[in-house]
Amino acid sequence: MPFEVGTKVKLISTGEVGVVIHVWKNRELDVFDYHVAFYGAKFPESEPAELPYVLRYLESSLVKVNE
Repeated sequence: MPFEVGTKVKLISTGEVGVVIHVWKNRELDVFDYHVAFYGAKFPESEPAELPYVLRYLESSLVKVNE
């Protein structure tokens, strides 16, 4: 089942955390793709000092963060 926009996730390979901001079906690979706004090693407690950066990942690269 795909992650929804607003879901907090962690990138498996680096441990960086972020929030899903866009989801679409990759019909060629039959998987879901995501644009994720990443904050680094942890989520900010208030407004972040720096803007998050956005990267594209397949669902298999991400895990949901339960906070």
